Amino acid sequence: MTQITIYNAQGAETGKLEIDPALFDKTVRRALLKEALIAHLASQRQGTHKTKKRDEVAGGGKKPWKQKGTGRARAGSTRSPVWVGGGHAKTVEPRDYAYQLPAGQRRTALLTGLRYRMEKGGLSAVEGLDLKKPNTKSVAAFLAKVGIAGKATLLVSEGHQEALYLSARNIPRAAVSERRNLNAGAVLQHSNVVFTKSALDALVQELTAAAKSDAKSDAKSDAKSDAKSAKSADKKSGKKERA
Repeated sequence: MTQITIYNAQGAETGKLEIDPALFDKTVRRALLKEALIAHLASQRQGTHKTKKRDEVAGGGKKPWKQKGTGRARAGSTRSPVWVGGGHAKTVEPRDYAYQLPAGQRRTALLTGLRYRMEKGGLSAVEGLDLKKPNTKSVAAFLAKVGIAGKATLLVSEGHQEALYLSARNIPRAAVSERRNLNAGAVLQHSNVVFTKSALDALVQELTAAAKSDAKSDAKSDAKSDAKSAKSADKKSGKKERA
């Protein structure tokens, strides 16, 4: 069991929450985390790069000189790629770099990322930070009291909390995300992940229910396999008796 520290809005420690790391994942899947981080960073690329082709450069409609008799090489336009100011021979076009992993891998990557962050001691929770109106000073004071001011910090809320988002958006290296939008890339980019108490409780409840359903399905499958093996054993014994 691993303990997660719970703070109040003033930054004072109010308790500990024990969580089994296996509730997130059996082990930290580093290869999957790498793939998830690459996909996250690729999705953030704008891809607005552009160079002009020969037909997109303005001008160059007139032939520079006559075809023969000048002693110079033939030229049909001053916008040829071999001319200064001409178009590019091999252009770069705008493109979308974003791609996604399969849904199952994204969920597994998020859970193993949370386990990794918890093993590193960067996972905590705060209660009482549900602001009714924006207050950057209180959020900054909380981060300073906890000792993570100026460090990459991700505040995770349960549902959209506009006041919390507006309070943290001007704090350097601090970001806010809803729990439903949380992904492995964001977890890996922030060395400190701070859940609101409601978000952490909802996450633990969701994972516990999933673990129970998985255990039931495993028990049913084991029972079916045992029944099949027993039937096959009975058939074999019956054949031996007849022989």
